[in-house]
Amino acid sequence: MKIRILTAFASLALIAIDCTGTANKTWRGPAGSVSAPLAPKEAVRQMGRGINLGNTLEPPTEGAWNNGPAQECYFDDFKAAGFTCVRIPVRWDEHTATNAPYTVDAAWMNRFEQVVDWGLARGFFIILDAHHEDWLKTHYADPARVQRFDQIWVQIANRFKDKSGHLIFEILNEPHGMTTPQVNDLNVRILKIIRASNPTRLVIFTGNDWSQPDRFILTAAPKDPYVIGTFHYYLPDTFANHGKGTWGSDHDHAFLEHEFDKVSAWSRTNQIPVFLGEFATIGTCDPASRRAYYAAVVSEALSRGFAFAVWDNGGDCRLYDRANRSWSGLKDVVIHTPARP
Repeated sequence: MKIRILTAFASLALIAIDCTGTANKTWRGPAGSVSAPLAPKEAVRQMGRGINLGNTLEPPTEGAWNNGPAQECYFDDFKAAGFTCVRIPVRWDEHTATNAPYTVDAAWMNRFEQVVDWGLARGFFIILDAHHEDWLKTHYADPARVQRFDQIWVQIANRFKDKSGHLIFEILNEPHGMTTPQVNDLNVRILKIIRASNPTRLVIFTGNDWSQPDRFILTAAPKDPYVIGTFHYYLPDTFANHGKGTWGSDHDHAFLEHEFDKVSAWSRTNQIPVFLGEFATIGTCDPASRRAYYAAVVSEALSRGFAFAVWDNGGDCRLYDRANRSWSGLKDVVIHTPARP
């Protein structure tokens, strides 16, 4: 995700808070149970329309950017809105020791499990990823950093191995700074680590750079029956990330269709279903163009059988107003736009 909101907030305690701001003492502990493996294609069909809980658990500390800590009622509002999948970006670096055995802080693991369980308890597909791990991406040749990331995933996989099959692991978000061979190596290695404790859990993998279509389709497909590919879409960059011009011409639609066709062809060739993990435009874009863009991305994704999760960071890419528990009109575009016939 290239769109960033970095407004600093004071460090906030990692405790459960309900939407009235009071301590929440009703957390029910681990949610879900291990069930029969779900085939990736069926899982993607059921995942359907999703949303990212962005700029929340992936800052250096929860609440350090433009949002406060995650709250349980968010998941109630996501469900009422019609979403069926929630992707939860999370940063592990700031909560993991820098020396072997690279232990993840227990309080952080407990807190993250709590948020995951809120989603699982409401029937969502929940995607757990490793986000903003730039310490690894820009130094992949360093064996100590690779070992540290390996051990992070050992701990994640062991901690969540008994969760329901609705919990999906995503290896690494947007490996910008890594080469395609490095990403291929990473995908194989982390998948092997996950399989040691989660033999049939669904795992999402991507290509290098910002996970855009032309990078994703260069990715080697892991030889594993329980994987899903993912790409992100913020194109054209001048419009989506910088708010310049308008969007909606025949050329704009043709370009979008061409990019999605490339991913669809990769999916058919490799017999691996696809999840569009992020898409958005910044809020300064022309409003009519922005609605047209979201509608077209949703329509083209669904017509190719892609599940998706719209990027929502609680700020400039906001659909959901967390303070007021209300939605912008873009939510209806994302939820109600049908697949292209």
